[in-house]
Amino acid sequence: MINILLFGLLGSLSTASIIVPISDVEPLPIRMHNAVSTTRELFERSCPEEVSPKNAYKPPQVLYSSYMADDGTGKLSSVDGTIFPSSGSFVRGAIDAWAQHQHLVLRPDVVWFEILTQLNFYMAKHADELRHLFVDKAEREQIIVRELDWPSVVGAFGKHIQARVKTDWLLDWITPGFTTSTAHDNITATVLMMGLTQRYFEFIGGIRCGIPSVQLLGERADWARLLDKLEHLPRLGAEPAAYARALRPILSRFVQTWDEPGSDAVREFWGQIVKADRGVSCGTGPHEFFMSGWITGFLHWREAGGLRVRKGEDEPMTPEEARRQGYTVVGDVVYVDELLESLPVGYAKAPLKMLDYPEEGVNTMAYVLGGNIGVRRKELLPPHQQQQRQQEEENRQERRQDDGVGGDDAARKGVLAEPLSGWFLYGPVDTNVTTGGDGFGSYDELVGMWRSLGAVWPGGLTYPWGMDDPEDQQYLRWPGE
Repeated sequence: MINILLFGLLGSLSTASIIVPISDVEPLPIRMHNAVSTTRELFERSCPEEVSPKNAYKPPQVLYSSYMADDGTGKLSSVDGTIFPSSGSFVRGAIDAWAQHQHLVLRPDVVWFEILTQLNFYMAKHADELRHLFVDKAEREQIIVRELDWPSVVGAFGKHIQARVKTDWLLDWITPGFTTSTAHDNITATVLMMGLTQRYFEFIGGIRCGIPSVQLLGERADWARLLDKLEHLPRLGAEPAAYARALRPILSRFVQTWDEPGSDAVREFWGQIVKADRGVSCGTGPHEFFMSGWITGFLHWREAGGLRVRKGEDEPMTPEEARRQGYTVVGDVVYVDELLESLPVGYAKAPLKMLDYPEEGVNTMAYVLGGNIGVRRKELLPPHQQQQRQQEEENRQERRQDDGVGGDDAARKGVLAEPLSGWFLYGPVDTNVTTGGDGFGSYDELVGMWRSLGAVWPGGLTYPWGMDDPEDQQYLRWPGE
């Protein structure tokens, strides 16, 4: 007797079901040879056109999936040989079950997703004539979502779409909402919702790395004075004048931070401090990532004195065009990205002849070097431990007022990162020898930054030769070294 079993499956919220006998056909043995064991295998064999060698790009990697186990191996969440590929599990699966005399088990979610998939096909042809039901704008609107992980990014698009469409019932209607529905079902529904509205919206997602908070030490007057210091830059020439123009929107918003610390405009500004994009490159390492955000506005020249961005090179013509291309724009200034590997250092040096050193009558050539060097990272303690140390912190306040991390940390958790500044005097040196031929600054630091970016990037980092940790490998070095 072949049955239809309608109930909750795969970790559903309900175990209720109903079994309906259908016919007396004889069951057939299962064909196990077609089972899959990895998420990638399931994807490739169910959606072969997505990994076809005829495509104009390399076969993509599966980054995240509801089928994927939580151990990061790429294995299926179920590895007992029970998962088989299918390009249409409801219709094709039902037909195959019928042909192989198999009992059919259905969830309402699967049926609903089949309907939504068909509606996706319909919208592909009729999106323009139905536009008035959803939006008033003729152009596509960007929806940018940032969450703590990529499944959350995808799942969050549903509420953002709902906030922008005229059909106030859309999200509730698309969400399955059955007793069998799981969190992954809700994400699946959101993906189909994105498909339905893709002619109206452009979807952009990212991991919410960011900075949990920003703490400006000193007083408002200090930051206003910093802004005023830009007035003298134009006296040094056309290039410094351009530098001042690039810095003014940033430093102005530093002052605005004191005036409107809780405003959306201030939060949006600080949210644009850093962005990262992964480029296409040969090999692996810090040259994979392009860094952008208004932080690059402080990088106007290279170490040798040439402009970082030459006039007309890589620079959008207008702020509007720049925004469309994904550049960071503050005020009417466009900030151009930079390779992680090519980030300049934050210090400078000058030769110094030390008279009568180390003894009278002996002169020593040295360098004095100063700038932004080192970062203090402080792990915030739980509130009860903060109270225990409060008195000792107050006792040290005078000694740390100029270089310490101040403010009230009780409401924050995690790690504070404070850029430090200082100087060095070192010698003896030969000032006739040029340094920096293989690059400036710590390449290990760039590798560490690269690893940090890769830790939150879809798919992580790819190390050559199948290695897990390239820390001491030769390829992570300056180009040409």
